[in-house]
Amino acid sequence: MWVQNNNNNNNPKGIRKGGKGNGLVAVAVDKDKGSQYALKWAVDSLLSRGQTIILIHVLHSTTPTNALVCNLTTSVASPHSTNDLFLTFHCYCTRKDIQCLDVLLEDTDVVKALTEYVSYGAIENLVVGASSRHGFIR
Repeated sequence: MWVQNNNNNNNPKGIRKGGKGNGLVAVAVDKDKGSQYALKWAVDSLLSRGQTIILIHVLHSTTPTNALVCNLTTSVASPHSTNDLFLTFHCYCTRKDIQCLDVLLEDTDVVKALTEYVSYGAIENLVVGASSRHGFIR
């Protein structure tokens, strides 16, 4: 994602940290290393201490069903493996004094589920990981 540079000398890359607007930041997470790098980048580049980040995980379902959205912090029936998935991200956010909101989506199309949730939730920044740390450079 590219953000227009507003001639801010303190931030030559044009990335707004704690800027105007609602400032909602979400990270699409999975069990791979790319998600950990994406979260680290989002926390270091887009957030300040005390802010909230939304962690989104999409369960790929094989049969078409209505999209399922639940907040894992209040859900009693969440699967144990999904809680383990979010545990690593929660530990990192706790060390950085960042609040986490977990969102679990279920859909047959992962990209569609993410884009619909981002549109519906008015999320300003969506960060996704790559398969390798330098995947976009190659």
